[in-house]
Amino acid sequence: MSYSFEINKLVTFIENHRDFNVIKSNSCFYNNHLGAILADIILQAGLNYKSVVLPRVLHIYQNYNSAHNLSGVINTIEEIGIENFLNWKDNIKINRYLSVLEFLSENSIDTPSELAEFLTQYENAQMFLSINGIGYKTIDYFKKLMHVETVAVDRHILNFLTQANINFNNYHGAKIIVEYAADILNISRRDIDYSIWHYMSVKQTQMSFTFE
Repeated sequence: MSYSFEINKLVTFIENHRDFNVIKSNSCFYNNHLGAILADIILQAGLNYKSVVLPRVLHIYQNYNSAHNLSGVINTIEEIGIENFLNWKDNIKINRYLSVLEFLSENSIDTPSELAEFLTQYENAQMFLSINGIGYKTIDYFKKLMHVETVAVDRHILNFLTQANINFNNYHGAKIIVEYAADILNISRRDIDYSIWHYMSVKQTQMSFTFE
């Protein structure tokens, strides 16, 4: 399916919204620390990032330096327990984290950069997607943390496209539309992702105040 019309429609929508500002995405300074970056990609789904996810990620990064690679993460978890390592008790996310560690071990992947390189191959990405709870958004979100120019389609982007009356078939369609619109607007793909996230987060906050 060609999305040319929808891409141009999104470009026009963004250009006509004066309250939409392009905000430069932050650099991920812990993307060389396996324990921290895995905590980020596993915990982020469905949780408040600033109040729940980020404090746990930073705690791992700041307190478990040895957990920067696979063997370090495994040794640290064996020493203190994964619940203490993640400061988390929900078995679903804990099991997902452990499943990713098992996958990395089976594929001899030791660092975040090695995982990023591994995922550049389509067949490898499909293997990674076989892990329960890992989806296309997880992979794209990880790539963003590794400073790859991509868009991770989440609920904010989906709501933004809905607001713009954009039609798309699936995750990949939404991703193509946003990424190509960014290219036309000469905006970094990572930056448009973050800008939409910020724009929709503010809108959501404003709406929550309206109904309180």
